[in-house]
Amino acid sequence: GSSLVEASRLFGVAIGRKYIQRLAVLRATDKFSQLYGHRALRLHSLKGKRAGQCAMTLTGNYRLIIEKIKDDKVRIMDVEDYHGD
Repeated sequence: GSSLVEASRLFGVAIGRKYIQRLAVLRATDKFSQLYGHRALRLHSLKGKRAGQCAMTLTGNYRLIIEKIKDDKVRIMDVEDYHGD
């Protein structure tokens, strides 16, 4: 979902707010490579079973996992606590 109320219910208010901000950045970005210019996102490629996917920071340990579909299209894969696994 993409509403703040929905995101807050799923992830809590702090993470929900960041999630909505990240979606806004993704929608406003024309090319995937531009995401690397947003230092606050801390976008990085993942390895192993998540090869082909990227992560960006939400808050603290939480990150948003995305997958590049085309240069102008990504798929939201997951929100996860990366110290939880």
